[in-house]
Amino acid sequence: MKKRIIIIVGIILVLAVVSIAESFNHDRSDAPEEADVILMLGGGDGGRMMKAAELYHEGYSDYVVISPALDEYYTQSVQFALDLGIPESAIIEELVATSTYTNATETMDIMEARDFQSALVVTSDYHLKRSKLIYDRVNSNDYDNKFDFTYVAALSMDGDPWYELSYSANIWFREYVKLWGYRLGLYHFIDIPDDGDAQV
Repeated sequence: MKKRIIIIVGIILVLAVVSIAESFNHDRSDAPEEADVILMLGGGDGGRMMKAAELYHEGYSDYVVISPALDEYYTQSVQFALDLGIPESAIIEELVATSTYTNATETMDIMEARDFQSALVVTSDYHLKRSKLIYDRVNSNDYDNKFDFTYVAALSMDGDPWYELSYSANIWFREYVKLWGYRLGLYHFIDIPDDGDAQV
C-alpha cells in the first residue's frame, strides 16, 4: 500500500515538474507567410499592433483585423494602427471579443463572411501558445479545419521578450493558470478582461 502511494506521489510530482517547466516556453513563433488577413489580438502594451503593422508593410497581407477595436479596454486601437501607417481601407474592426476564446470565434466569423482562407495570428510571445491552442480547436470543432493559420509572436513595444519585463512573474502565473483552463475547456470561467500591461 505504501509503495503504491509513493509511486502515485512520484508520478504527480514528475507531472507537476514537467508542467511547470513546459509553462516557460510560450513563444513558439512561426515564420510569417503571405495570408488573406492579419489577425491582431488586442492586449499587451502595443507590441502586438507594432508587429501587425510590420507584417502589413512587409506585404504579408492586405488586411488587418483588430480584435477587439475598443480603446476603453486595450491600448491597441484603430488610431494606433493609422499612426503606424496602416491605411483605414486595410483595417477591419472587430468589436465583440472580450477574451482569447472570443477573439478566435469572432475573427473566424469575419474570415468566413469575407471568404478569407488564411491568416497570420499576431499576439504577444507569452500569449502565443494559448492562442494557438484555441484557434486550432475552434477551427477544428466549428469549421472543419477550413482555415490555415500561422502564429507570429510579438515582443513588447521596447522589443523585450516577456521574461525580461518587470511583471514577468505575473505574466507567467496568469498564463499558466489560463492555459490549463483552456486545455480543460473552461473559457467562460477564466477569461475575465483585465486592464493594463498584463492584458491578455
